[in-house]
Amino acid sequence: MTLAKSIASGLPLSAVVASSRLMDQWEPAAHGSTFEVDLAADPDGRLRGLRGRMWHDVGAFPASGPAQPGLMIAHMLSAYRLPAIHFQATLVHTNAASTGFVRGGGRPVGNFVIERLMDRMARRLGLDPAEIRRRNLVEAAQMPFDTGFPAGRQTVIYDSGDYPALLAAALEEIGYRQVREEQAAGPRADGRYRGVGIACCVESSGFGSEQARVHVGRDGIATAYIGSTPQGQGHLTTTAQVVAERLGWPLERVRVVAGDTRAVEHGEMTAGSRTAVQVGNASSLAAQSARRWLLEHAAEKLEADIADLVLEDGVVSVKGAPSSSIPAAEVVPEAGLDVVETFQPPLPNAYSSGCHAAVVDVDPTTGSVEIVRYVIAHDTGRAINPLLVEGQLQGGYAHGLGYALFEELIYQPDGGFQTASFLDYTIASAPELTVEPRLLAMGTPTPANPEGFKGAGESGTVPVPAAIANAVEDAIRQLRPEAVVNELPIGPMRLFEALA
Repeated sequence: MTLAKSIASGLPLSAVVASSRLMDQWEPAAHGSTFEVDLAADPDGRLRGLRGRMWHDVGAFPASGPAQPGLMIAHMLSAYRLPAIHFQATLVHTNAASTGFVRGGGRPVGNFVIERLMDRMARRLGLDPAEIRRRNLVEAAQMPFDTGFPAGRQTVIYDSGDYPALLAAALEEIGYRQVREEQAAGPRADGRYRGVGIACCVESSGFGSEQARVHVGRDGIATAYIGSTPQGQGHLTTTAQVVAERLGWPLERVRVVAGDTRAVEHGEMTAGSRTAVQVGNASSLAAQSARRWLLEHAAEKLEADIADLVLEDGVVSVKGAPSSSIPAAEVVPEAGLDVVETFQPPLPNAYSSGCHAAVVDVDPTTGSVEIVRYVIAHDTGRAINPLLVEGQLQGGYAHGLGYALFEELIYQPDGGFQTASFLDYTIASAPELTVEPRLLAMGTPTPANPEGFKGAGESGTVPVPAAIANAVEDAIRQLRPEAVVNELPIGPMRLFEALA
């Protein structure tokens, strides 16, 4: 795809472009990148194309950092119909620490670029930021949507979702219209300025394949073995739930073992919001295979057709005749029943989506930013455990808040590290998290995997920096209309510079 195709109508590019230098000065231990980007649109705000360059800091010694630009650029698509994109990435060695993946894996960077430009384009064309997004969101009726963006031998295909519904829900819950009315009334009595910002997002979740083993013993204990290891994401809980449901077993009699190479030969990393998709589906396949074996052998013992049997809570019974039943463990061999299955997804990724909205108050005298309200409308497909999804989104929000307002590793030109302790480098903690995000679940089924699972581990983080930056700029432009927020984190000094 080329940008030339996107402006075939003959409309001069200079008349429709929003050009800006977006600098992402995030901690070099994660990703320190600089962008120069042009965004083209018709006069009515319909996107036509995006082009640009980026310089990505990989540190003094390459680690996983060089792999990040691909994810950053792919997530510049966000939730929009973007007909064309042309982008060049340059990796740069610096005298800083090696860069690598952290929660979001570079996705927040690409999202920051497009969502900041969407606000700039709205102001350039005299449109409300919410309206320009409405005009460009992929519609639910267009799903699955082929973006045309290359991804290996295929293109990026958004499998499912209702992006306009997510936007509408977030705007309603955040009180978007009321904030606009407050702004029209002038500055607040306390001298602070209130702003509202929104950011849509689409996050690729899942990659690769995964293996799972289910062992059913004569004692009635079902043990699931998985390769991917937990780091606090709830692997054991969610796997147990999937196995119990698909096997037809009591949850309290299901145990899970993770990362044992004696039991599972193949297992990939815990990353990329892949656990629910890959591990969940592999566990489901193994549990279903075990269930079929148990029903086949119980049919012989009960002298019934397998189609007439039900396996629930570890008991096989005949439909309509519950007294004709046996414990499923009775048909298990002495050595136990052992089933191994590997999940290979029909589509490379399942795509989670969301819309974040933030209301902030900015004090121009101190440079402080206070979060007033925050809303996350999210689509993570079929939730295995809604409470764990909520925890992931809340943790993701906290992580994104750190990106947006606090976290920065600073080096002097000679390589001297200036922020070596938490006295200099701040992470979001209890005092910064007094506002709990309001969560709106709007899951849609996905054809990307049999269980309809989508990832949730990073989607809570991806749009946070953009949503807060949009809200902060919206606030300070009431005081200085030409003010621009183009760097992260948005600390007091950067706010003073924007207002100078």
